[in-house]
Amino acid sequence: MKPTIEDRILLLLAIKEKGKYIDLEHILEKVSRDENRKIDYSEILNELNSMANRGLININKNGYSISERGYNEILNKLPIIGDGLNLSYRMVLLAKQYYPKVADYILPFLKERPISVVKIFSDEEDPIGRIKPLFVRYAKYKPKPIFISINSVEELMRYVNDHAIDYIPYIHGFDMKAPDWLVIDLDAGEGLKSEEGFLAVKFVTKEVYNFLMEYDVIPAIKFSGSRGMQIWASLDNSKIHGLDKFAAYRALIQRIQVKIEERLKGSSAPSKLKPFIEKGLTTSTVAKKEERAYKILLDWSSMKPYGDVRAPFSLHYRTGLVSCPIDPNRIMEFQIVEADSYNVIKNRERLSKFFELNKSDPSKLLRVCNI
Repeated sequence: MKPTIEDRILLLLAIKEKGKYIDLEHILEKVSRDENRKIDYSEILNELNSMANRGLININKNGYSISERGYNEILNKLPIIGDGLNLSYRMVLLAKQYYPKVADYILPFLKERPISVVKIFSDEEDPIGRIKPLFVRYAKYKPKPIFISINSVEELMRYVNDHAIDYIPYIHGFDMKAPDWLVIDLDAGEGLKSEEGFLAVKFVTKEVYNFLMEYDVIPAIKFSGSRGMQIWASLDNSKIHGLDKFAAYRALIQRIQVKIEERLKGSSAPSKLKPFIEKGLTTSTVAKKEERAYKILLDWSSMKPYGDVRAPFSLHYRTGLVSCPIDPNRIMEFQIVEADSYNVIKNRERLSKFFELNKSDPSKLLRVCNI
Protein backbone atom coordinates (compact mmCIF):
# COMPACT_ATOMS: atom_id res chain seq x y z
CA MET A 1 0.00 0.00 0.00
CA LYS A 2 1.38 3.41 -1.02
CA PRO A 3 1.50 6.09 1.70
CA THR A 4 -0.79 9.08 1.28
CA ILE A 5 0.00 12.75 1.85
CA GLU A 6 -1.88 12.40 5.13
CA ASP A 7 0.46 9.61 6.21
CA ARG A 8 3.50 11.74 5.43
CA ILE A 9 2.12 14.69 7.40
CA LEU A 10 1.32 12.50 10.40
CA LEU A 11 4.82 11.01 10.46
CA LEU A 12 6.45 14.43 10.12
CA LEU A 13 4.43 15.80 13.05
CA ALA A 14 4.90 12.62 15.12
CA ILE A 15 8.67 13.10 15.36
CA LYS A 16 8.36 16.61 16.79
CA GLU A 17 8.36 17.29 20.53
CA LYS A 18 4.97 16.82 22.11
CA GLY A 19 2.89 19.99 21.74
CA LYS A 20 5.22 21.60 19.20
CA TYR A 21 3.44 23.32 16.30
CA ILE A 22 4.91 23.26 12.79
CA ASP A 23 4.23 25.95 10.20
CA LEU A 24 2.63 25.34 6.82
CA GLU A 25 5.76 26.15 4.82
CA HIS A 26 7.77 23.48 6.61
CA ILE A 27 5.08 20.85 6.09
CA LEU A 28 4.71 21.75 2.42
CA GLU A 29 8.47 21.58 1.80
CA LYS A 30 9.04 18.22 3.52
CA VAL A 31 5.96 16.47 2.13
CA SER A 32 6.73 17.69 -1.42
CA ARG A 33 10.26 16.32 -1.08
CA ASP A 34 9.06 12.93 0.16
CA GLU A 35 6.33 12.75 -2.49
CA ASN A 36 8.95 13.67 -5.10
CA ARG A 37 6.60 16.20 -6.66
CA LYS A 38 5.55 19.83 -6.17
CA ILE A 39 2.45 20.04 -3.98
CA ASP A 40 0.51 23.31 -4.08
CA TYR A 41 -0.92 25.16 -1.10
CA SER A 42 -4.54 24.26 -1.79
CA GLU A 43 -3.80 20.53 -1.83
CA ILE A 44 -1.89 20.58 1.45
CA LEU A 45 -4.44 22.88 3.13
CA ASN A 46 -7.29 20.59 2.12
CA GLU A 47 -5.43 17.64 3.66
CA LEU A 48 -4.68 19.55 6.89
CA ASN A 49 -8.25 20.76 7.30
CA SER A 50 -9.61 17.27 6.70
CA MET A 51 -7.18 15.85 9.26
CA ALA A 52 -8.14 18.52 11.80
CA ASN A 53 -11.84 17.78 11.29
CA ARG A 54 -11.19 14.12 12.07
CA GLY A 55 -9.18 14.91 15.18
CA LEU A 56 -5.81 13.73 13.79
CA ILE A 57 -4.07 17.08 14.21
CA ASN A 58 -4.43 20.31 16.18
CA ILE A 59 -4.32 23.80 14.66
CA ASN A 60 -3.45 27.14 16.23
CA LYS A 61 -1.83 30.41 15.15
CA ASN A 62 1.64 28.79 15.24
CA GLY A 63 0.75 25.99 12.87
CA TYR A 64 -0.04 22.30 13.24
CA SER A 65 0.71 19.56 15.78
CA ILE A 66 -0.25 15.92 15.99
CA SER A 67 -3.03 14.79 18.34
CA GLU A 68 -3.03 11.62 20.40
CA ARG A 69 -5.42 10.09 17.90
CA GLY A 70 -3.16 11.05 14.99
CA TYR A 71 -0.12 9.63 16.79
CA ASN A 72 -1.82 6.29 17.30
CA GLU A 73 -3.02 6.35 13.69
CA ILE A 74 0.49 6.57 12.24
CA LEU A 75 1.86 3.98 14.67
CA ASN A 76 -0.80 1.53 13.55
CA LYS A 77 -0.10 2.22 9.87
CA LEU A 78 3.70 1.97 10.01
CA PRO A 79 3.89 -1.84 9.81
CA ILE A 80 1.84 -1.70 6.60
CA ILE A 81 3.15 1.39 4.77
CA GLY A 82 6.43 2.09 6.57
CA ASP A 83 8.71 1.12 3.68
CA GLY A 84 7.24 3.95 1.61
CA LEU A 85 7.79 6.63 4.24
CA ASN A 86 10.81 8.79 5.11
CA LEU A 87 13.42 6.48 6.66
CA SER A 88 15.00 9.04 9.00
CA TYR A 89 11.56 9.99 10.35
CA ARG A 90 10.72 6.35 10.98
CA MET A 91 13.97 5.82 12.89
CA VAL A 92 13.54 8.98 14.96
CA LEU A 93 9.99 7.91 15.86
CA LEU A 94 11.37 4.49 16.84
CA ALA A 95 13.94 6.21 19.08
CA LYS A 96 11.25 8.38 20.70
CA GLN A 97 9.25 5.25 21.56
CA TYR A 98 12.25 3.17 22.57
CA TYR A 99 14.53 5.31 24.75
CA PRO A 100 12.04 6.28 27.48
CA LYS A 101 11.59 2.55 28.17
CA VAL A 102 15.32 1.74 28.38
CA ALA A 103 16.73 5.00 29.76
CA ASP A 104 17.50 3.51 33.18
CA TYR A 105 19.50 0.73 31.52
CA ILE A 106 21.60 2.80 29.10
CA LEU A 107 22.33 5.73 31.43
CA PRO A 108 24.93 3.92 33.60
CA PHE A 109 27.11 3.68 30.48
CA LEU A 110 26.66 7.36 29.59
CA LYS A 111 27.03 9.12 32.92
CA GLU A 112 30.14 11.03 33.95
CA ARG A 113 31.99 10.63 30.67
CA PRO A 114 32.23 12.26 27.24
CA ILE A 115 29.66 11.03 24.72
CA SER A 116 29.42 11.10 20.95
CA VAL A 117 25.99 10.86 19.35
CA VAL A 118 24.79 10.10 15.85
CA LYS A 119 21.98 12.34 14.63
CA ILE A 120 20.11 11.27 11.52
CA PHE A 121 18.46 13.39 8.87
CA SER A 122 16.82 12.84 5.50
CA ASP A 123 18.98 11.98 2.54
CA GLU A 124 18.04 14.63 -0.01
CA GLU A 125 18.37 12.33 -3.03
CA ASP A 126 16.54 9.36 -1.47
CA PRO A 127 14.68 10.34 1.73
CA ILE A 128 12.58 7.16 1.62
CA GLY A 129 15.42 4.66 1.44
CA ARG A 130 18.45 6.36 2.96
CA ILE A 131 19.47 8.52 5.88
CA LYS A 132 22.14 11.19 6.29
CA PRO A 133 24.03 10.57 9.55
CA LEU A 134 25.79 13.34 11.45
CA PHE A 135 28.39 12.34 14.04
CA VAL A 136 28.43 14.88 16.84
CA ARG A 137 31.18 14.96 19.46
CA TYR A 138 30.71 18.35 21.11
CA ALA A 139 27.73 20.00 22.76
CA LYS A 140 29.23 23.41 22.04
CA TYR A 141 32.10 24.54 19.81
CA LYS A 142 32.55 28.15 20.90
CA PRO A 143 34.25 29.78 22.69
CA LYS A 144 35.85 26.34 23.14
CA PRO A 145 34.69 22.78 22.41
CA ILE A 146 32.70 21.17 25.23
CA PHE A 147 32.04 17.43 25.16
CA ILE A 148 28.51 16.10 25.20
CA SER A 149 27.53 14.81 28.64
CA ILE A 150 24.33 12.89 29.41
CA ASN A 151 23.55 12.26 33.07
CA SER A 152 19.76 12.09 33.25
CA VAL A 153 16.69 10.86 31.42
CA GLU A 154 15.78 14.48 30.63
CA GLU A 155 19.16 15.11 28.96
CA LEU A 156 18.90 11.86 27.01
CA MET A 157 15.45 12.71 25.70
CA ARG A 158 16.55 16.21 24.69
CA TYR A 159 19.06 14.59 22.36
CA VAL A 160 16.49 12.06 21.11
CA ASN A 161 14.14 14.93 20.28
CA ASP A 162 17.02 16.49 18.36
CA HIS A 163 17.26 13.37 16.14
CA ALA A 164 20.12 11.66 18.06
CA ILE A 165 19.39 7.94 17.94
CA ASP A 166 22.81 6.33 18.57
CA TYR A 167 24.86 6.86 21.76
CA ILE A 168 28.59 6.22 21.78
CA PRO A 169 30.38 6.85 25.10
CA TYR A 170 34.12 7.21 25.43
CA ILE A 171 36.01 4.35 27.07
CA HIS A 172 37.38 6.75 29.70
CA GLY A 173 36.19 9.56 31.92
CA PHE A 174 36.77 13.25 31.38
CA ASP A 175 40.30 13.04 32.81
CA MET A 176 41.38 10.56 30.09
CA LYS A 177 43.97 8.99 32.41
CA ALA A 178 43.09 5.36 31.69
CA PRO A 179 40.37 3.21 30.12
CA ASP A 180 37.41 2.26 32.27
CA TRP A 181 36.56 -0.66 30.01
CA LEU A 182 38.41 -3.30 28.08
CA VAL A 183 36.46 -3.58 24.81
CA ILE A 184 37.12 -6.24 22.18
CA ASP A 185 35.11 -5.62 19.03
CA LEU A 186 34.62 -8.76 16.92
CA ASP A 187 33.59 -8.42 13.30
CA ALA A 188 33.64 -10.65 10.23
CA GLY A 189 35.59 -9.78 7.09
CA GLU A 190 33.77 -8.88 3.91
CA GLY A 191 34.59 -12.22 2.28
CA LEU A 192 32.59 -14.23 4.79
CA LYS A 193 28.96 -14.67 3.84
CA SER A 194 26.55 -13.22 6.35
CA GLU A 195 25.50 -16.61 7.72
CA GLU A 196 29.05 -17.96 7.94
CA GLY A 197 30.41 -14.66 9.21
CA PHE A 198 27.93 -14.29 12.04
CA LEU A 199 28.36 -17.96 13.01
CA ALA A 200 32.13 -17.38 13.15
CA VAL A 201 31.70 -14.19 15.18
CA LYS A 202 29.54 -16.05 17.72
CA PHE A 203 31.97 -18.95 17.97
CA VAL A 204 35.04 -16.75 18.45
CA THR A 205 33.11 -14.66 20.99
CA LYS A 206 32.33 -17.80 22.98
CA GLU A 207 36.00 -18.85 22.92
CA VAL A 208 37.17 -15.40 24.07
CA TYR A 209 34.56 -15.35 26.83
CA ASN A 210 35.67 -18.77 28.11
CA PHE A 211 39.34 -17.78 27.90
CA LEU A 212 38.82 -14.63 29.96
CA MET A 213 36.77 -16.50 32.55
CA GLU A 214 39.56 -19.06 32.94
CA TYR A 215 41.89 -16.25 33.99
CA ASP A 216 39.49 -14.60 36.45
CA VAL A 217 38.29 -11.79 34.21
CA ILE A 218 34.49 -11.65 34.14
CA PRO A 219 33.33 -10.25 30.79
CA ALA A 220 29.99 -9.12 29.43
CA ILE A 221 28.86 -9.66 25.85
CA LYS A 222 26.63 -7.68 23.56
CA PHE A 223 25.53 -7.64 19.94
CA SER A 224 26.96 -4.68 18.03
CA GLY A 225 23.64 -3.77 16.43
CA SER A 226 24.91 -4.65 12.96
CA ARG A 227 26.79 -7.91 12.31
CA GLY A 228 29.36 -8.18 15.07
CA MET A 229 29.70 -8.65 18.81
CA GLN A 230 31.61 -6.95 21.59
CA ILE A 231 33.19 -8.27 24.73
CA TRP A 232 33.57 -5.81 27.59
CA ALA A 233 35.31 -6.13 30.94
CA SER A 234 36.18 -3.79 33.79
CA LEU A 235 39.76 -4.27 34.96
CA ASP A 236 41.53 -3.15 38.11
CA ASN A 237 44.02 -0.73 36.53
CA SER A 238 46.20 -0.70 39.64
CA LYS A 239 47.34 -4.22 38.66
CA ILE A 240 48.59 -3.02 35.26
CA HIS A 241 52.19 -1.82 35.34
CA GLY A 242 53.39 1.24 33.46
CA LEU A 243 51.93 4.67 32.90
CA ASP A 244 50.28 4.13 29.52
CA LYS A 245 47.27 1.99 30.36
CA PHE A 246 45.81 2.53 26.88
CA ALA A 247 48.86 0.89 25.29
CA ALA A 248 48.63 -1.98 27.77
CA TYR A 249 44.98 -2.59 26.84
CA ARG A 250 45.81 -2.59 23.13
CA ALA A 251 48.68 -5.02 23.63
CA LEU A 252 46.49 -7.24 25.80
CA ILE A 253 43.84 -7.61 23.08
CA GLN A 254 46.53 -8.45 20.52
CA ARG A 255 47.95 -11.16 22.81
CA ILE A 256 44.46 -12.49 23.51
CA GLN A 257 43.95 -12.92 19.76
CA VAL A 258 47.10 -15.04 19.53
CA LYS A 259 45.90 -17.23 22.41
CA ILE A 260 42.46 -17.61 20.86
CA GLU A 261 43.91 -18.64 17.51
CA GLU A 262 45.81 -21.40 19.31
CA ARG A 263 42.65 -22.54 21.10
CA LEU A 264 40.62 -22.67 17.92
CA LYS A 265 42.90 -25.31 16.38
CA GLY A 266 41.76 -27.88 18.94
CA SER A 267 38.20 -26.67 19.40
CA SER A 268 34.96 -28.44 18.54
CA ALA A 269 33.98 -25.83 15.98
CA PRO A 270 30.92 -26.04 13.73
CA SER A 271 31.81 -27.94 10.55
CA LYS A 272 31.18 -24.87 8.39
CA LEU A 273 34.01 -23.05 10.16
CA LYS A 274 36.69 -25.75 10.07
CA PRO A 275 38.08 -24.77 6.62
CA PHE A 276 38.51 -21.19 7.85
CA ILE A 277 40.09 -22.29 11.14
CA GLU A 278 42.65 -24.40 9.25
CA LYS A 279 43.76 -21.28 7.39
CA GLY A 280 43.62 -19.07 10.48
CA LEU A 281 40.27 -17.60 11.50
CA THR A 282 41.22 -14.59 13.63
CA THR A 283 43.41 -11.53 13.34
CA SER A 284 44.17 -8.38 15.29
CA THR A 285 45.54 -6.51 12.28
CA VAL A 286 43.27 -3.52 11.91
CA ALA A 287 44.86 -2.18 8.71
CA LYS A 288 44.86 -3.97 5.33
CA LYS A 289 41.16 -4.74 5.25
CA GLU A 290 41.48 -6.84 2.10
CA GLU A 291 43.87 -9.25 3.85
CA ARG A 292 41.34 -10.06 6.57
CA ALA A 293 38.38 -10.65 4.27
CA TYR A 294 37.96 -14.23 5.54
CA LYS A 295 38.88 -13.62 9.16
CA ILE A 296 37.30 -12.41 12.38
CA LEU A 297 38.95 -9.22 13.58
CA LEU A 298 39.57 -8.78 17.30
CA ASP A 299 39.64 -5.00 17.12
CA TRP A 300 41.59 -3.06 19.74
CA SER A 301 41.37 0.33 18.03
CA SER A 302 38.98 1.93 20.54
CA MET A 303 41.56 1.47 23.32
CA LYS A 304 42.99 4.99 23.11
CA PRO A 305 42.27 8.52 24.33
CA TYR A 306 39.04 9.66 22.68
CA GLY A 307 38.25 6.03 21.80
CA ASP A 308 34.52 5.40 21.85
CA VAL A 309 32.14 2.46 21.66
CA ARG A 310 28.40 2.03 21.20
CA ALA A 311 26.62 1.81 24.55
CA PRO A 312 24.65 -1.26 25.58
CA PHE A 313 20.97 -0.64 24.75
CA SER A 314 21.81 1.99 22.11
CA LEU A 315 20.09 1.82 18.74
CA HIS A 316 22.43 1.36 15.78
CA TYR A 317 21.93 4.31 13.44
CA ARG A 318 22.23 2.22 10.26
CA THR A 319 20.14 -0.82 11.15
CA GLY A 320 17.72 0.42 13.81
CA LEU A 321 18.62 -2.70 15.82
CA VAL A 322 19.66 -2.54 19.46
CA SER A 323 23.20 -3.15 20.63
CA CYS A 324 21.81 -5.52 23.20
CA PRO A 325 23.41 -7.63 25.94
CA ILE A 326 23.60 -11.38 25.36
CA ASP A 327 23.26 -14.27 27.79
CA PRO A 328 26.80 -15.76 27.88
CA ASN A 329 25.29 -19.24 28.23
CA ARG A 330 23.59 -19.00 24.84
CA ILE A 331 26.00 -17.10 22.62
CA MET A 332 25.70 -19.63 19.81
CA GLU A 333 21.89 -19.56 19.98
CA PHE A 334 21.61 -15.78 19.70
CA GLN A 335 19.57 -14.59 16.71
CA ILE A 336 19.56 -11.04 15.32
CA VAL A 337 15.77 -10.80 15.72
CA GLU A 338 16.40 -10.67 19.48
CA ALA A 339 17.91 -7.20 18.91
CA ASP A 340 14.65 -5.82 17.55
CA SER A 341 13.72 -2.89 19.78
CA TYR A 342 10.35 -4.36 20.75
CA ASN A 343 11.97 -7.60 21.89
CA VAL A 344 14.60 -5.68 23.86
CA ILE A 345 11.96 -3.55 25.57
CA LYS A 346 10.09 -6.69 26.56
CA ASN A 347 13.25 -8.33 27.97
CA ARG A 348 15.17 -5.25 29.14
CA GLU A 349 15.38 -6.12 32.82
CA ARG A 350 16.65 -9.64 32.17
CA LEU A 351 19.10 -8.44 29.51
CA SER A 352 20.51 -5.75 31.80
CA LYS A 353 21.65 -8.41 34.26
CA PHE A 354 24.02 -9.79 31.60
CA PHE A 355 25.87 -6.47 31.46
CA GLU A 356 26.68 -5.71 35.07
CA LEU A 357 30.39 -4.88 34.91
CA ASN A 358 32.30 -5.61 38.10
CA LYS A 359 36.04 -4.98 38.41
CA SER A 360 38.21 -8.01 37.75
CA ASP A 361 41.79 -8.58 38.84
CA PRO A 362 43.66 -8.99 35.52
CA SER A 363 46.89 -10.34 37.09
CA LYS A 364 46.54 -13.91 35.82
CA LEU A 365 45.46 -12.74 32.38
CA LEU A 366 48.37 -10.33 32.15
CA ARG A 367 50.83 -13.10 33.11
CA VAL A 368 49.57 -15.61 30.56
CA CYS A 369 49.61 -12.90 27.89
CA ASN A 370 53.12 -11.73 28.91
CA ILE A 371 52.02 -8.16 29.56
